[in-house]
Amino acid sequence: MEDYTMKKNNIFNYMKSLSLCGILALSATSCSDDFFDINNPNEISSGNFWKTESDALMALTGCYDAMQDGDLFNDYIDGWKFGFLCRETCTDNGGHSWGEWMLGSSIAKGTSTANDECFSKYWNSNYELIKRCNALIEKVDDMEMTDAQKGAYKGEAIALRALGYCNLVSVFRDVPYLDKPLTLAECQPERNTKEEIATKVLADLKACIPNIPVKGKAAKGRLTQEGAYAIMGRLALFTKHYDEAIEAYNHVIGKYSLFKSGDGTDGYKNYSELFTEANEECNEVILGIHYAGPGLNEGQTFSISWGGPMNAIEATRNLCDDYYCTDGLPIDKSPLFKGKTGKAAYDKDHPDFARYENRDPRLKGTLFVPGMKWLNDTYDYDKTTNPDGKKIPSASQVAIMKWFVPENMANEYDGSLDYYVIRYAEVLLSLSEAMIEKGGYSQDQITKYINEVRQRVNMPKVEDVEGKGLSQEQLRQIVRHERRVELAFEDLRFADLYRWGEWKNAVERMNKEFETYGAGDYERSYRGAQDEVWPIPQNEIDTDKNLKQHKEWGGE
Repeated sequence: MEDYTMKKNNIFNYMKSLSLCGILALSATSCSDDFFDINNPNEISSGNFWKTESDALMALTGCYDAMQDGDLFNDYIDGWKFGFLCRETCTDNGGHSWGEWMLGSSIAKGTSTANDECFSKYWNSNYELIKRCNALIEKVDDMEMTDAQKGAYKGEAIALRALGYCNLVSVFRDVPYLDKPLTLAECQPERNTKEEIATKVLADLKACIPNIPVKGKAAKGRLTQEGAYAIMGRLALFTKHYDEAIEAYNHVIGKYSLFKSGDGTDGYKNYSELFTEANEECNEVILGIHYAGPGLNEGQTFSISWGGPMNAIEATRNLCDDYYCTDGLPIDKSPLFKGKTGKAAYDKDHPDFARYENRDPRLKGTLFVPGMKWLNDTYDYDKTTNPDGKKIPSASQVAIMKWFVPENMANEYDGSLDYYVIRYAEVLLSLSEAMIEKGGYSQDQITKYINEVRQRVNMPKVEDVEGKGLSQEQLRQIVRHERRVELAFEDLRFADLYRWGEWKNAVERMNKEFETYGAGDYERSYRGAQDEVWPIPQNEIDTDKNLKQHKEWGGE
């Protein structure tokens, strides 16, 4: 197979033109038959496309290109987008320093409506991915390729489509299920339940994944068979199909490994250096979105920071405090914690530098806190002892470090750091969670994978801190905590909180932080069940007579 990364930059603009012509199909979000009027023989059309493997590769590249959207796996903060960082900072992991100017702040504040643009943006970006995948899936059997090639292309498109549906059902719950391009007459789909969608998608994945090349035989930059199983595992876990999740993840275990830097002894480098361009193709990354900038206008904008740590969005002190001390104990129980507590813990004019020492190495690999360096500047502002020092601009005094590359400041709006959709650490923790929820597994079987994640950063094993003979609930809380500190700002927090029924508690944590410290960006509220599912965008309801709103949002 051809090297995907070599082909990608030459054809992704071509695929965009195909989409505009309508060749990549119609969906609930995009219905037009204008392209039927195109009669220029030099124009791309359904009559001269969908012929060869080269066409199939172009169509597949269009699917990957859809994943680069600023409202999906990119984050153009300065361009009114609702990307993964903007989404995650709506949760208890972060906040929007610029308040209501930031898309999604209404979700955090509990004031959202079905007309909020953040919902329609995320809806549209996922259905665009699904639309492009459906076009390839429909056409591939009639193209001039071997059966093996057809199976591989179809399988890859079905797996990417499954990722789109996983994204949608995780927050919107019940949505239209589209498994083929729609004609204009068909463009009024009804809502399917989350369970219906999960059942159909999981069945498709079981049938097609064996046709996708395995790791080592797939083209560079393309989804592997193991990567498709990781998507299947995520969807199964998020929809509580624990048997299927366990089965899928077991196809991935041992095929990848956790990244370690150098001789592997430095826990901080083992984690922090994973999120650098030098290591974006390491064996931990199962599915990454490739950005080949600068200069290609692909739009990777994770590095936008305006000369220092990002100040439009920020992390929360609650997240920061959830990183344990190096002895594996919470900060309120560890003798290693030397920082202040209570209201004394927050003083923007006199940062508590001791608060961030002797902590889980992932803290400083994820967060930018007082005392850390950005380029050559140390952010060590103290009004009394060092009034000329740099001051972190965030209201929480905790900024985001993961995904930001200070060494690449010249390319803030056109960077080249890949985004990791799925990495091996998530697989290990998700498999542990599925085993806990399924029941019937020993503690050793479950904690084996949690311990692997912990030990990569030199944190102690579960058995050495929490002990043995733990209950299901105790194990559940351990893996949930581990997911938060390991996977922060990787676009999983909404899905986690929603499926755990933890959104109300998250809101309460944020309000306590706001009240205790006077920090944070705004007070949050909880309106009940409607805040635990996103509304179907109102513009979709208005244009589709068969599509009904969720009952929690006033629908049927």
